[in-house]
Amino acid sequence: MAYIRDYEHDVFVSYAHLDNESGGEQPGWVTNFVQDLGKEVRQRLGTKDLTIWIDKKLSGNLPLTPEIMEAVRRSATLLVVMSPAYLNSQWCARERNSFLSFAADCVKYGRIFVVTQRDTEKTPAPEEFGDLLGFRFWTKDEETDVSRPLVRPDKEYAQRVVQLSDDLGKTLRRLNNGGGDGSKAASVQGSGDVSVFLARSTDDLEEREENLKRYLAQAGINVLPRTWYPDHTVAAFTAAMAADLGGCKAFVQLLSASRGRKIGPGGKRYAALQQEIAKTSRRPLLVWRSPDIDLKSIDDDDHRDRLDSARACNFEEFKRAVVEEARREPPRPKQKSANVVAFLDVDLPDMRIAKEVADYLLLEHGIECFWPVRSGKPEELRKDLERQLLECDGLLLVYGSTEPLWVRDQWHQIRKVTSGRERPLAARALFLAPPAEKEELGFKVPVMTIDCREGIKPERLLAFVNELRAQA
Repeated sequence: MAYIRDYEHDVFVSYAHLDNESGGEQPGWVTNFVQDLGKEVRQRLGTKDLTIWIDKKLSGNLPLTPEIMEAVRRSATLLVVMSPAYLNSQWCARERNSFLSFAADCVKYGRIFVVTQRDTEKTPAPEEFGDLLGFRFWTKDEETDVSRPLVRPDKEYAQRVVQLSDDLGKTLRRLNNGGGDGSKAASVQGSGDVSVFLARSTDDLEEREENLKRYLAQAGINVLPRTWYPDHTVAAFTAAMAADLGGCKAFVQLLSASRGRKIGPGGKRYAALQQEIAKTSRRPLLVWRSPDIDLKSIDDDDHRDRLDSARACNFEEFKRAVVEEARREPPRPKQKSANVVAFLDVDLPDMRIAKEVADYLLLEHGIECFWPVRSGKPEELRKDLERQLLECDGLLLVYGSTEPLWVRDQWHQIRKVTSGRERPLAARALFLAPPAEKEELGFKVPVMTIDCREGIKPERLLAFVNELRAQA
């Protein structure tokens, strides 16, 4: 019996049968993995009512049968066991696409779980998965640099089964409670309003990185990023990271003796680039390294300087320091006379909430606010908009109930007009207003994002206020 009402199966497992071969009478990797995951999820949900559909009959890559097609259609979630064999299988692709055709926006709303059983770095992941981070179930030997799947005796295997079961259990519980496709995707995140940015670590620190994520989630602190960033160029990576950093209280990074991989052909290394971007954001930097690292053994001068400036302390102590920083109340800006001006670029459907933001900025921080006028000749309205964009100190582009095309058009106008300013804007941000669920804008730009889709949260506007005051 399935746990989710109106579904025959709670989880459909899509995998390549080559990855389940054991070469003997013992169960294969996928069989053992599904058994371990199912046990953990049932215990978390407190019920035996959990149905995981996995095809054990077929051998090799054979066409999809009506039975499999129906199982896909009647499944609440999809669990993909990613590997080179999976990516090379046309039948696995058809299973995946069948599920996507039945469950609209299932990637966006957390109904797909990706488990990488083997290193697939040289093979691009399917576009349908977007930028899902997934769960890594393989490791690489440090001496030989050879990768292999994690198996039951490995400590990391058990830890990641537990982590995945927690995420999957949360999603199933949400769906069972009527969350449907309109709820936020379940992930290893805290439940509060505070977020920190955790930089991508080198492979040798992956276990510590996961440990820190779980610790922060238990403390009610959200961890960004939630997706992989485009890394074909440094510019693409920088734009994506800068957008996420705008909503974070602090930048957190774990460093090892390894400098890590480079980003893009001939680009900078991840550790160096992420720290450079963070420094421009003016967020607090919390960087950790093991006290056991011998700095004299580090040949690269830049990397040695980064390690030297990092906190060389016990990891548990560092974790507590991150939580303390995330919970620290930002200094309240001193009340000043209204000598700083913010322009709220807003469409008519979102005017009410824009005026509420304006009241807060003026009454709490002494910031004058203007917004577009609605009456007048088109040429007069255009000139007024240009004047506001040229003379204001800060800009909030409001996206609430209005159409995405209006926001995109406004952004192009903002870029065009502000390029002619004598001095750059002191602060600019994309303000996400209610409703919570809205269409994608179809762009990522290196500006602060203020997420108030559930209603105005003053603490989320403080980063904009502080930046505006500091620069204006």
